[in-house]
Amino acid sequence: MSNLQQLFVQTQENYELIPDFIDQLLASEIYCLATQDKDKNVEFRILETPEGDQAIPFFIELETIQNDIGVDVEYIALNTRQFFEMTKGATLVLNPTSALSKEFQPEEIKAILEIDQIDSNNLSI
Repeated sequence: MSNLQQLFVQTQENYELIPDFIDQLLASEIYCLATQDKDKNVEFRILETPEGDQAIPFFIELETIQNDIGVDVEYIALNTRQFFEMTKGATLVLNPTSALSKEFQPEEIKAILEIDQIDSNNLSI
């Protein structure tokens, strides 16, 4: 289990770890069920949530895709921040095939990106 996955699990018991998890998530590479054509256009697979909404799944670990969906499924690896930017306005689901998953609503993603931008602008060297 990766450090990011362990931190994700720990946030369920200790909510104070959520900001650390979000920071690490934004800096990490995640895996998306998607295809990419020769022009680098990406098409994400969509799933239906239990509530009937459409969402784009993404995963912390490649092994989760391979174990839960299969080794032949097409995927791409992306930086999470880049993924959030590319999918603005969409509902996203982290680790949807796992017992522990997290749905990110568009407003939540927008707020995360705005806070991240503010933090980046306040860095001093």
